[in-house]
Amino acid sequence: MTTVDRYRTFKGIDFDGQANRMLARIEALTQGTDDPFWAYFFKRRNATQGMRCDDQLLLSSFVNQIRELLEARGDDQGIAWLDQLEAECF
Repeated sequence: MTTVDRYRTFKGIDFDGQANRMLARIEALTQGTDDPFWAYFFKRRNATQGMRCDDQLLLSSFVNQIRELLEARGDDQGIAWLDQLEAECF
């Protein structure tokens, strides 16, 4: 029986760069909206007290909402970036 090692390393992957690029895109697409979900999303990212998510947890936790945003805006580049994050980092 073969044992599967589910551990992955980010060696050779610029996760921080990919995450920053994706978060900047999300911010640009949601800026000026009063959508309570995106307010919550950025509140969790920027929290100084209580529950704060690191970028990997935040992005991976809300992948469906992010994809929905990108699809609604017709953002093919953003969808490609999200696909890359999912394949390499989540």
